[in-house]
Amino acid sequence: MKSNEQNPILVEVTRGDGVESHHRGAIAIVDRAGKVIEKWGNVDAPVLPRSAIKSMQSLALVETGAADHFDVSEQELALACASHSSGPEHMEVVEGWLARLGLSASDLECGSMGSIEKSVNEELIRKETKLTRAHNNCSGKHTGFLTTALHMGEPTKGYISADHPVQRRILGILEEIADIDLSAAPRGCDGCGIPVIAMPLNAMARGFACMASPASLPTERAAAARRITAAIVAQPLMVAGHRRFDTIVIEATRNGPYGPALVKTGAEGVYGAILPGLGLGVALKIDDGATRASEVAMAAVLGRLGIFDKTISAVLKGLIEPVVTNAMGEPVGVVKAASSLGRSSR
Repeated sequence: MKSNEQNPILVEVTRGDGVESHHRGAIAIVDRAGKVIEKWGNVDAPVLPRSAIKSMQSLALVETGAADHFDVSEQELALACASHSSGPEHMEVVEGWLARLGLSASDLECGSMGSIEKSVNEELIRKETKLTRAHNNCSGKHTGFLTTALHMGEPTKGYISADHPVQRRILGILEEIADIDLSAAPRGCDGCGIPVIAMPLNAMARGFACMASPASLPTERAAAARRITAAIVAQPLMVAGHRRFDTIVIEATRNGPYGPALVKTGAEGVYGAILPGLGLGVALKIDDGATRASEVAMAAVLGRLGIFDKTISAVLKGLIEPVVTNAMGEPVGVVKAASSLGRSSR
């Protein structure tokens, strides 16, 4: 695809009989060897992966020995990969983890914020909850960073800085697992304060594929990948929340024909998926950053790959093709995948 060509329309929003809006984007489906199995749009252009790559960032927590040293639980490991909803179940885990480290929410450098899930945020407001940095949806990841720093004898202050050993270590892991040199890649600051380094969707998807099928990775990294993916599958509620796409899809696909699908959202229309049953990784980016489109596009890809059978598709109907309603709650349209993302014969 030439740089001056538009990415294809991946998702359409209908109202009545017509298409009212549409979303363009790009998608890469890749195996662990880096072979692009299927693609839509420009998958070579650099994309800021945001929170979609938290599973790969968490590899350092395990392979350094920090997780074992501090008895990091399955729930905590899943929370390290999460953009959680700040529900009571998430707060209990992250606050307990920090306390076991001899730390508190004030040691986190992610900033405080309310829940990214509307109903949970309304409850926090109703109860006049005093927000701390532990409420940040990235607090599990940051607690993982602190755990690694403590274990490695590194400063806990400034762990979000690009030149801190915690972030340098993660950068090295990303380069290795995605098989890409990121030294000259575009960079920025993520919402939670850590460095965010751009990479092409095909490289990102290769990293997810290696997490899905880690046999070719070095022994310690392969073991870490298996431990992380097992924690995500076992604790999907920790990864997001009760009414969130990621949690619902992971739960629904655990016993599916090619399941599970370890999906993970990122801000600005980025999504990733680790597919252990197929040994594949998926990475996508919606050009206009719309989450409503990234979720529908990911659902369409999973359906295309056979991850959703008829039973799962029935359960997830509201996610696969969300209904557009008017002020009276009446259905007036749908958000749906464009024809290019139709189900394959797999």
